[in-house]
Amino acid sequence: MDALKKERRQLEEAGARLISEACKAGADSAEVCGSFGHRNKITLEKQDYHLASSDEGYQLGLRVLKGDRQGFTSTNSLEPKELKEVALRAVEIAGFSPGNPFFSIQANSPQKSQPGLALWDPALAQISLQTQKDWVEWMRKEFLKDNRLRLNEGSLEVGKSLSLLVNSKGTHHVESETSCVWSLMGMASDKDVLTSFDYFSHLSRQALGIGEIIIRTTLQFRESLLKNLKIGEARSYRGPVLFSPRAVLDILLDSLIYHLNGRVLLDGSSRWKLEDKEKSLLSSAISLIDTPWLSDRFSCGLFDREGTPTQECELFSEGKLKNFLLDNYSAKGLHQTSNGHAVGGASSIPTAGSHSLCLRGGNKSLSALLKAGDPSSQGILWVNRYSGQTDPVTGDFSGIAKGGEWWVNGEFRYCVKETLVSGNVFDCLGASLLDLSSETEVIDSSGESPSALIDGISVTTV
Repeated sequence: MDALKKERRQLEEAGARLISEACKAGADSAEVCGSFGHRNKITLEKQDYHLASSDEGYQLGLRVLKGDRQGFTSTNSLEPKELKEVALRAVEIAGFSPGNPFFSIQANSPQKSQPGLALWDPALAQISLQTQKDWVEWMRKEFLKDNRLRLNEGSLEVGKSLSLLVNSKGTHHVESETSCVWSLMGMASDKDVLTSFDYFSHLSRQALGIGEIIIRTTLQFRESLLKNLKIGEARSYRGPVLFSPRAVLDILLDSLIYHLNGRVLLDGSSRWKLEDKEKSLLSSAISLIDTPWLSDRFSCGLFDREGTPTQECELFSEGKLKNFLLDNYSAKGLHQTSNGHAVGGASSIPTAGSHSLCLRGGNKSLSALLKAGDPSSQGILWVNRYSGQTDPVTGDFSGIAKGGEWWVNGEFRYCVKETLVSGNVFDCLGASLLDLSSETEVIDSSGESPSALIDGISVTTV
């Protein structure tokens, strides 16, 4: 933290000035979301190095309330004259904006530290460019060990940053963090076989062990691409399909979260209401938690975009609805209390959203699920990735299973050409859910999910 002592002071002084100027200009209350970031990034393109860059800067967003009217402006300047103009502009915007009784800026207490939430690593903050280049070279060499692979693009970025949330009601939160993020996008080709593009990204906040993790994650990515070179045909059918953790998150949980969003609930678009809490709405296998306290995930922290202390939030427990994702706006409209789910950054106003979704695994191993899903040995589809359309309101989805695999009697046979899958999210998470795997996987340092065996899915060969 000492390494960013000057930046913290400058950020806090600019935030205090913005609030002071806004209140002088006539704002009833004001809130500043600010950030400072320094990043070194090395990029890869077409099998080799492409660009190395370094940047740092500040971002400040000012939200003001004048009665029940809201104004918002942002800037990347710390100059007193610019900050005064930004404050005046925000108050002016509020004066011309329509009123809304649900706008609010609240006083919040500091969140206590959580065990294991280590966001700042002094060793990572001092990593040299040479070490960073070594990490990129290890990643590039590991990926290109097989000449059938094609590297489209990749990058490795090391950064250190500060997040600030202050308001005129006395809220004052600051967090510092370090991060190393690497990613690759590529494909495989062999003779007349060409796979689709695939990608991965990974995050670490600690310098210790990064080299080993880079090699391991790159190896896993390389092997998954090479596996796709073995191509065969799927069959068209309606029945059980295995959804990978990525597919569960992308197809099923994204739509589910739409209906748990407090703002969607407030405007009447959610399929559920507050009175549905404690009702059994999904399969008893579904237990879903949103947590902001996992340091190996992108979205983590002790306070949300409005300065409300974050908390683990149980959304479903054995199929029973437990909570919605509430920010101050939706909480006020619903006569509830925010549970720390305001999301966003300094360049935009807050809205409601999730942090890191964690779907609890089941009791059967993945291999047992694959066998159980194919009792007649006719083969079933395993959906790895998905490209298509999902209607979040109705839950209907239809799209292409990319990198799909064909399994017969619990054994991998080959990857299939692009195959159409369709179904309904709420059926998939309800009566059609046969089981969840005991193994779970964190996808791109974000959500965590098991694989899901789901019946009644329409599979059509293209």
